[in-house]
Amino acid sequence: MNRLLITTLVTVLIASGPAHIHADAPVDAAKQAELASQAYGILKNRCYRCHGGEKKIEGIDVLDRNLLTANLAGRDEDPRSLIVPGKPDDSELWYPIEDERMPKEGSKEARSMTAEERATLKEWIEAGAPFPERTIREFVTTRTILQAMRDHLFKAKADDRAYQRFFTLTHLYNNARVTEDDLRLYAAGLSKLINSLSYERQIVLPKLIEGTSGTVFVVDLRDLGWDKRNLWGQLLKHYPYGLTYDFINDDEDLQQISKDLTLLSGTFLAHVRSDWFVFTASRPPLYEIMMDIPGTIQELEHRLGVDFESNFEHNRLVRGGFNKSGVSSQNRLVERHEYSTGSGSYWISYDFKPRRAKADLVRFPLGPKFPGNKFNQFAFEHDGGEAIFSLPNGLQAYMLALGDGTRLDEPAPADVVYDDSAVAGTPAVVNGLSCMNCHKNGMIDFRDEIRNANAVGGATLNKVRDLYPPQAEMNVLVDHDRKRFLVALERTIGPFLKVGDDAKKPIEQFPEPISKVAKRYLADLGPAEAAAELDIVSAKEFQARVRGNRELLKFGLGTLILEPAGTIKREKWEAIDGSSLFQDVAGRMSIGTPISP
Repeated sequence: MNRLLITTLVTVLIASGPAHIHADAPVDAAKQAELASQAYGILKNRCYRCHGGEKKIEGIDVLDRNLLTANLAGRDEDPRSLIVPGKPDDSELWYPIEDERMPKEGSKEARSMTAEERATLKEWIEAGAPFPERTIREFVTTRTILQAMRDHLFKAKADDRAYQRFFTLTHLYNNARVTEDDLRLYAAGLSKLINSLSYERQIVLPKLIEGTSGTVFVVDLRDLGWDKRNLWGQLLKHYPYGLTYDFINDDEDLQQISKDLTLLSGTFLAHVRSDWFVFTASRPPLYEIMMDIPGTIQELEHRLGVDFESNFEHNRLVRGGFNKSGVSSQNRLVERHEYSTGSGSYWISYDFKPRRAKADLVRFPLGPKFPGNKFNQFAFEHDGGEAIFSLPNGLQAYMLALGDGTRLDEPAPADVVYDDSAVAGTPAVVNGLSCMNCHKNGMIDFRDEIRNANAVGGATLNKVRDLYPPQAEMNVLVDHDRKRFLVALERTIGPFLKVGDDAKKPIEQFPEPISKVAKRYLADLGPAEAAAELDIVSAKEFQARVRGNRELLKFGLGTLILEPAGTIKREKWEAIDGSSLFQDVAGRMSIGTPISP
């Protein structure tokens, strides 16, 4: 995987902005570079896990210089920037580091942080908070990747060609603001999601194809089970970036490459952007389509060989209830079943709206109601829930449902559950994406409060003790399921993330890649992002083409040519009305012909 990021040419300061050098300090390029590298390493190893990585604190990413130096408007009456280049005493980031409140007391980062590292960070801010130098990557054109895809198909066996499909990172690679660490994260997100959308037993790593500077991956649809139910066709129905090059009149060679690809692959479009795919296929409706999620919890349990009523009656399930879950303001109950078909486990949560009398698990611990339940008098009444079930490859799949078991395709009601990370662009819980973010390392530990703190007695109490095991027994089951997931996760994302200085890093300490990619995908687009996505070499060239074509200004691109340039929303860029804005702009610029989803 070290070949993922092939870089060339000269190095320049980080594209997020030039380093601001303290006015009183002479510029020593070698010392500046060393200081930038040291400080970046400290931020990455001592701060990033909580401020940008494993635990996302909204609006803060210590490895993003733009965010560090941005004005934190609205934080208080005298807003500061996290970093004011050249002025530690005016930098909000410096105070908790100086007085040792950060890294957080008791954390592994706090135990490892040294006085010398704190001094280095202060010196770094005084020197202008420079970030490490970054290589300028040679621009990879659409022609290059299309030709590489065609070459790959030519070399493939004739019977295999129709199953080869491609995912591209090219537009990200061509954006100088995207770091090499970022590109590895995008690749890991792609790998994790394709395996999270597969009912096959093996982990399938997307493979790089030659001649694309490590920006195009290929998978065989059969390896993922995607050759069934025309799943690639389902993806393309939602794809807003499809272009064909059959009618580029002044480039006959590109026309032929495009036609060859269609003929060899057997589809009008054999490739999609990986960041779009990770964002879109990890949420409804595509998530449910790709995973063939049934219409009800009852049908899902039937598929998995889970018989709730029998398991309840014969004490073949375990459960735990608690007041604080991190995703709900009410009680929550979680319940685990073993599959009767194959290996794996099935977890389901029971969640409640506020101020519901029969949401009190202390008094009503033996729900839900069903015919034949001898304890219906003590049954809770829930309003929704989340199902988590093991996939054959060791990863997990998810389903949200209403209280009656009906699949919930819309975001879950915020008065039942919520996502304070807003990974999907909303605090509402979105099936797939929100669940993957929350369960980044698999099942989560919890402490049952019902077995020893209920308000029932007699036979009812005995039943509670049968279903709610001692904490130690539940811990063993949670740990068992989590380890199975982590083994699969290591095989899925480890080859992309465990490289270089991170080679020995535990897999649990990496950011959850799908949610990180989704978060970045939602970011507004400036001229640099629009240029890279349109196969234009620079932001300046893109702006010049917009200025020279009044038709483009009618699409609302005027904000991107302002000084300083503005941005446009991702949802506007890909909004579909016959074709997307991206496709319309590409067509007007004679870059390609839109393919309607």
